[in-house]
Amino acid sequence: MSNAVALGPIVSTICVLIGIIISIVLPVAVRTLRKTKLEGIDQPSYGQRIKAAWTKYGGNKYLMITLAATLVAIVLVFVLGLKFFTARDAILAGFAWESLINKLLGGSTGGTGS
Repeated sequence: MSNAVALGPIVSTICVLIGIIISIVLPVAVRTLRKTKLEGIDQPSYGQRIKAAWTKYGGNKYLMITLAATLVAIVLVFVLGLKFFTARDAILAGFAWESLINKLLGGSTGGTGS
């Protein structure tokens, strides 16, 4: 690993942020898109499903969570000085970080829920 070059801090931050966002959004998106049904429409379009899910689950809340995730990514990379050698490592670090915090704070039990 002596010849390996670490990712730059901006790229690392973006990759960690991507991991955090995936960890937050993926379970909700999958569950939501499966269950969202629009009244009076037999086969809603993908856009209609997303709009209904945004309204039902408070999409603006997730925008605030994204801002907080950005701050966490910046802290992990710049303040703690974490170095990543591949984008995959940085994304996995962000995913793992958010998942750990979510579990510690009781935000998720790991089940599929309803």
